[in-house]
Amino acid sequence: MDLHIYLHTEDGVIRRLDKIMSILTDLQAKAEATLAKVTSDTDIDNAVAKVVNDQVATIIDLRAQLAAAIANGNDPVALQKLSDTMDAILQSDTSNAAIVAAAVTAGTTPPTLPAQP
Repeated sequence: MDLHIYLHTEDGVIRRLDKIMSILTDLQAKAEATLAKVTSDTDIDNAVAKVVNDQVATIIDLRAQLAAAIANGNDPVALQKLSDTMDAILQSDTSNAAIVAAAVTAGTTPPTLPAQP
């Protein structure tokens, strides 16, 4: 005995399935774009964190040098040079902080998502 099964479908069912597949493909593309954006943002966040951490390490090192210079009674010219360097770092750090704050503030507004079909 042979049994043959043939599924009769209506064209409407096929069209609906095609539409569902189209929507799923669109959602996949949007998800991949969102993942790429999140990855990019994470890379930027990590870069900013590295800059901040490096600046903190530099300031700590300069403080130690200044403390040693004061303790050893070094000449005022060397102390002034170190003080000027620390002032330049502080000015740069303040400027960078303003740039980062503006960028973070601009990035906190959620994007407008397109309407679903």
